[in-house]
Amino acid sequence: METGTSPYQYTMATRGILGGLFVGIGTTVINLAFDLIYRKITGYEFAEWVNINSIIYFTIPTLIAAGIVYAAMVEYLKKGALLYTLLCICLVTIVAFIPLGPNMLPTGEAMPTSARGLTMGIEIITGISGCFALPYFAKHPDIWG
Repeated sequence: METGTSPYQYTMATRGILGGLFVGIGTTVINLAFDLIYRKITGYEFAEWVNINSIIYFTIPTLIAAGIVYAAMVEYLKKGALLYTLLCICLVTIVAFIPLGPNMLPTGEAMPTSARGLTMGIEIITGISGCFALPYFAKHPDIWG
């Protein structure tokens, strides 16, 4: 057997889920760094809604779900990878700008401006990872042999 090849052939579903998990863990680290830097720069301290736990619980499951969607689209749709990327870009654009609405806290209160910047940054980082890093890792031949 050659170096770097695997006797096991990974299905697209497995590659999508594991790619989503891998990218989700990496993106979580990036999001946590962004959270720390953003809070230092802006002085924003309120952490009831956006904190370490919510970042972890938002990022990893979102990207695993994105991996499942990616795998299904690649497997069952012609040009599924391209359609996935376009869908992803549309969703990121919509979701990233939702915090700009007037009442976005679960309590119905207006979200502070600093919180809007923090959530928008985290959503954009997660979305870009899902749009571009996830397909790269799900398809990369050096990873899957």
